[in-house]
Amino acid sequence: MSIEFWLQLSVVLLCIGVGGRFGGVGLGAAGGLGVCILVLGFGLQPASPPVTVLLIIIAVIACTSVLQGAGGLDFLVRVAEKLLRKKPSAITFLGPLISSMFVVFCGTSYVAFAVYPVIAEVAAEAKIRPERPMSMAVIASGIAITASPMSAATAGMIATLSMYDVSLFQILAVSMPAFLIGTLSGCAFVYKRGLELEQDPEFQRRVASGEYKLLHDEVDELPRK
Repeated sequence: MSIEFWLQLSVVLLCIGVGGRFGGVGLGAAGGLGVCILVLGFGLQPASPPVTVLLIIIAVIACTSVLQGAGGLDFLVRVAEKLLRKKPSAITFLGPLISSMFVVFCGTSYVAFAVYPVIAEVAAEAKIRPERPMSMAVIASGIAITASPMSAATAGMIATLSMYDVSLFQILAVSMPAFLIGTLSGCAFVYKRGLELEQDPEFQRRVASGEYKLLHDEVDELPRK
């Protein structure tokens, strides 16, 4: 490999690091900067825009918007809340699984944001450290993209592997079990991470000072549809 390859790789890694540090729009801006450096500085030929992937993303966002506008997302959140409250002691496992199922069936990880407050509320009521289920819920919702048959990531895999006669069902036959095994393994890892909530000095200080308040107290004040 030539020195030019390592310089190009360094540019890519540097832009990923800078973008990851700022996050959000900064990640996209850093990616654009990296492309400019590779094209203008190294003379690389830019590829054609991923039109198919962009159209899939637009379709998924449009369907999710319709789902939310019709009240379907609120209904699913209420169903998820009932499931979580039936077994609050298992919130560390149920929370990530339920939030990731939203992603699997909707094709975008943004729908999982509607479930996160419910997971935090149920965990706090059960005196379980909310960061246990919350940390895995965020991770599981991210990797659930690869297990969703309607996500742009799956469409990209289909396009890449189609030349090898790999079908959608073959891809899901690998990605679905991998997603479930990875999620359950991560939940088991965080199941006992940190002190129990009632033994945590910071939690005790906040309760004593009146700073801590269960999330459902605020939710109950909101008008129900």
